[in-house]
Amino acid sequence: MKINEIEAGTNVDEVVVRVVSVAPPRIVQTRGGRKTQLTEVLVADDTGTVILSLWGFGEGSDISAGMIARIRDGWAKEWQGKIQLSLGRSGKLEIVDDDGTLPSISELSTMSQSSQTDE
Repeated sequence: MKINEIEAGTNVDEVVVRVVSVAPPRIVQTRGGRKTQLTEVLVADDTGTVILSLWGFGEGSDISAGMIARIRDGWAKEWQGKIQLSLGRSGKLEIVDDDGTLPSISELSTMSQSSQTDE
């Protein structure tokens, strides 16, 4: 699956992405009133970018820009008008070797700048 194929309200069986950036973790309150940590990770492939929301204390602490991640059994939702990925209860995030099939961060930046000037 590619990022541009992900739709809100659907399962994401598997997607392989490059980590573009990792926001500092922050403490948020869930709808149920519980406090937890949220780490938002911008990930990309050659078709687009999406935010991966990692919920829970310590989640995302071993992830950094440039890494390649395989997301399995994730969940897509819409939040504030944009698609976001989450692992949900059963999803898995695995750091994998870079086999050269995904664009580098600098290539992704060039692609982003090019698409902004095309609009």
